[in-house]
Amino acid sequence: MKKQLIAIMSIVLLFGCGNPETKVSNQNVLNELEQLAETQDYFKLKKNYEAKNNQLSEAHSLYFSAIISKVFNKPEISNSAINHSLANENFNLNDTLLNKLYRAKLQNHINLYEYGEAASTSTYIQNHFQSLIDSADLEMLQNEIKIWRALSDIPKQQIIKNSDCTFPMYRDKVGLFNVDVSFGDSTKNFLFDTGANFSAIKRSLVEQLGLTLIEADFYVTAATGAQVKSDIAVVDELKMGDIICKNVVCLVLNDEDISFPQIDYYPNGIIGFPVIEAMDEIRISKDNQIFVPQNPVEYSFNNFALDGLMPILACEYEGDTLSFHFDTGATKTSIYPRFYNDYQSEIEKNYEKKSFKAGSAGGEYHFDGYEITDLHLKVADSEAILEKVNLHTENIGGEESNFHGNFGQDYIKQFDEMIISFKYSSLLFK
Repeated sequence: MKKQLIAIMSIVLLFGCGNPETKVSNQNVLNELEQLAETQDYFKLKKNYEAKNNQLSEAHSLYFSAIISKVFNKPEISNSAINHSLANENFNLNDTLLNKLYRAKLQNHINLYEYGEAASTSTYIQNHFQSLIDSADLEMLQNEIKIWRALSDIPKQQIIKNSDCTFPMYRDKVGLFNVDVSFGDSTKNFLFDTGANFSAIKRSLVEQLGLTLIEADFYVTAATGAQVKSDIAVVDELKMGDIICKNVVCLVLNDEDISFPQIDYYPNGIIGFPVIEAMDEIRISKDNQIFVPQNPVEYSFNNFALDGLMPILACEYEGDTLSFHFDTGATKTSIYPRFYNDYQSEIEKNYEKKSFKAGSAGGEYHFDGYEITDLHLKVADSEAILEKVNLHTENIGGEESNFHGNFGQDYIKQFDEMIISFKYSSLLFK
């Protein structure tokens, strides 16, 4: 999803007049937290908020509590804070703040599979805050609301775990993870990808499996990089091992839009983040077994969060906390311009600029950057060295990113087990 472009400004919240005991926020703390939220520096935002919350007014405290709860996968708590803020007549909220709260509310409803509420909230945003939304973001909202309206009467997704579950995962011909997915008597291999915002399925398989197709006529970015029309299928029930998944929403793409004919690669579909996250905790072993405990373990690393439906991971580098997109479908870690901007003098001193080329189904493209050797990263209580990492010095696709890079399998494969706790916002390696 495109990042909304809003100039950084202080949030002004005014309480009702005539209450001399109203607590006023420390302006320096307020500006600091606002800056961290605007630049999506969520791990530092959470840490600083917890340390300085006592210097905020009730209104500001509720606002940041809502944003942080949303990012750290506590949508019910986030919406509770938002609803309290919206209902409090002593808070005089300006449109900038209201827009941000309603945008958080929209994402919370999506994460909770409350698609009717998502459609209503998106409509409210488009009707009341158009002056604060740029044209690209408005186009995105208008496109996505077609999904929420199409799903408004669909029951919530459910994951049923009657015991601890284990099922195999294997790499396909291009090195991506696959799992066997059962639809009644039929079993098909699907990509297993935390980086996919939605699950997806090719159109011919929808017909073959007898799934109900919902025509929604919205646009998605296909494997080719092109914008293509998509519809929706809701799978009443599918199974991975002994895990039962009900009311699973899948984007329906034409077969050619989910294929890579140049390399003779034709995936059936993708099990995406909404299904994987609902398992609460997954453990992926080096021998490619996925273990899903019936009762997730409580962790406290708080190094795993959400940017919309995209997982993000806190990595430590030279004592600083950096934010990476987390994508189990990425074979290698790559570094974005923000890393270059933060460590430019160090990089230019130790490396020479060079040209790279990369290929995909959409064709070959070239970019300038650096090849970083022996990149030392830490995640939770693990650490590893990545031998060769490509650093982009220019924005990828012309779009600026607040993240330092995309975290890949070159780190993951150095450990025997990766544990992702969606319930407790933690990711660790053993």
